[in-house]
Amino acid sequence: MCKRFDENYEIIYNKKIGSHYFELKVKIGNTYKYCLPGQFFMISIPGVFLRRPFGIYDVNNEEKSVSFLYKVVGKGTRILSNIKSGILQLLGPLGKGYDLGSLASPTVDNNNTHGDFGNNIIVAGGTGIASVYSLASRLKKKGTLYYGARSESDLLHLDNFRKLGWKTVLSTEDGSKGYKGYITDILPEQLKTSDTLFACGPIPMLKKVLQIAKERGVCGFVSLEEKMACGLGNCQGCVVKINGQNKMNCKDGPVFKIEDVEL
Repeated sequence: MCKRFDENYEIIYNKKIGSHYFELKVKIGNTYKYCLPGQFFMISIPGVFLRRPFGIYDVNNEEKSVSFLYKVVGKGTRILSNIKSGILQLLGPLGKGYDLGSLASPTVDNNNTHGDFGNNIIVAGGTGIASVYSLASRLKKKGTLYYGARSESDLLHLDNFRKLGWKTVLSTEDGSKGYKGYITDILPEQLKTSDTLFACGPIPMLKKVLQIAKERGVCGFVSLEEKMACGLGNCQGCVVKINGQNKMNCKDGPVFKIEDVEL
């Protein structure tokens, strides 16, 4: 059963990890038990009217904490980046995450590792990496992370994936690290029908990933990045087209089956 909480939580740290990137960790008590890969929280930021959505990056069972990665892009994230301690109000966990139980048999407890699939492939673009680390830590069989960004300074926490046992294939638009170009340029030849694909990133990247996956008959899940105002589906502001129907990205997603998504 999905549960959500609207509580005040203590900041453990809010540290800079790159030129414009931060990692926020908060102590959330037993709320951690209900956090699944691909879900998100709405965070209240002082001086900003609407809460901001932040995807779950990591859940630490021992610390009873949850972490978020974010980029400073506007007023809200700029204010948040300057808050180093104290209390933040969080609503969540929200949304539907990666449905690992539908791919793995038998389904196991949420706090254990999941999935004994064929070849697991994760495709991430930019800050989409924040949505897939928790997923990578839950998948029993490790695979390959295909990660693309604008430059080397935009590639985040690669060592964390490698420590989990994941191989990494990188691309940057300026050629400062890995392949010069888009990560989707080097993805097609690697995909097979037996693979399970998970993807999160900007819409242009996801459109190409979906095209490649559908052409090759590859199944899996994609996490859509859409602006969210309420996080509950009440404002009707994050409509996405899923299997011919209008769905709320925050309530019905943000994770959907590849074959159902229309971009």
